[in-house]
Amino acid sequence: MLRRASILALTVLVGSAVGCSRHEPTGADPAEEAYTALKTAWDAADTSEAKAALAEDYLSRFPSTDHSGTMAWRIAYYRGEALDDPGRAWAAIAAALPSIEDPEQRFEAGMAGLSLAGSTEVPLDLAEVAGALAAVRPLSFNENSDVAETAVELERWDLAEEHSRAALELATPEQLRADYPDAGYSDEQVETRVRYRRASRLAINGWALFNLGEEDEAFARFEEASAVGSENFLGVPNNPLYRYWGRAALAAGDHETAIDLLGAETIFGQDREAAEPYLRQAFAATTGSEQGYEEFLWATRNRLARTAVDFELLDYEGTPHRLSDTAGKVTLLAFWFPT
Repeated sequence: MLRRASILALTVLVGSAVGCSRHEPTGADPAEEAYTALKTAWDAADTSEAKAALAEDYLSRFPSTDHSGTMAWRIAYYRGEALDDPGRAWAAIAAALPSIEDPEQRFEAGMAGLSLAGSTEVPLDLAEVAGALAAVRPLSFNENSDVAETAVELERWDLAEEHSRAALELATPEQLRADYPDAGYSDEQVETRVRYRRASRLAINGWALFNLGEEDEAFARFEEASAVGSENFLGVPNNPLYRYWGRAALAAGDHETAIDLLGAETIFGQDREAAEPYLRQAFAATTGSEQGYEEFLWATRNRLARTAVDFELLDYEGTPHRLSDTAGKVTLLAFWFPT
C-alpha cells in the first residue's frame, strides 16, 4: 500500500507541474516543463514500479517529443524486464507509436517495443521499423548495430547479416570521430574503439551467415573477428565472438573447438548464462553423457585462470600493501569509486 502511494505521489508531482504550466501563460512548452518535473521525480523514485509509472505517464500524455524513444526504452526495461510484465510494457508503447511523428523517435520506440518480442506478442516487423528510418536517412553505426542484434534475437538472419555488414562499413576512425565529435579521443583510443566495433560486428555477421547456410564464409568471419578484436585479462574477447563461434562449431560437429570456445566464454565471458547450455551439450557429445561435467568445468577454470600481476596500494592510513604479501590466503579485492 505504501509503495503504491509513493508511485501515485510521484505521478501526481509530474502531473501537477504540467497543470500549473497550463494555467500560467509563460509560453513554455508544456511537454518540456513536464519533462523537467519528471527528471526531479525520477531522481526520487526508488523502485522499478515508480520509474515505470513515471515513464508510462509521460509517454501517454506527450507521445510525440524528443523524449519519446527514451521513455519507450525506460518502459521496456522497467516494466517489461525489471517487473517482468512485457505485455503491459508493449501496450504502453503501442498506444503512443501512432502519434510519434519524428522518424528517429519512432524508430527508437519501435526498437524498444521489439526488445519485448521474445516475451510477448509484438506485431511489428523489424524490416519495416528499420526501413522507415532508412527512407529518411541512412542508419548510423549504432542504429545498424541495434537492428542486427535485435534480428539475432528474433532469428531474422537476413536482416542480421544485412545490418551487421552495414555497421561494418561504418566501423572506421572517421565515422567514430563523427559519431562522437566532442569526445576528444586520442588516436590510440579511436583505434581501440574501432577494433571493438569491427570485431563485434564481424562476430554477428559470422553468426548470421552460419544460420543462412554460408558455413565457410561464417568461419572466415569468426577468424577475422578474432584477429581484429581485443581480449580481457583472461583471454576472452570483449564481444559475443566465442559464444557464436562455439555454437557454430558445435552445430558443425567440431566438438573440441566448441568446448574450447564455449568453455572460456562460460567461465570468464560476458554472457556466461547464454553460453553454458551449449558447453554442456558439447561436453555430452564428446563424453557420451553429462557425468563429470562439473569436475570438467572446475578443471577448465583452473586451466584458464591467470596469476594476477603483482601491485602495491596504500590503505587509508597510508600503509603500503602488496598483493604478493597475501599469497596462500583468500583475498578480496574491492575496487570502490566513491562519488
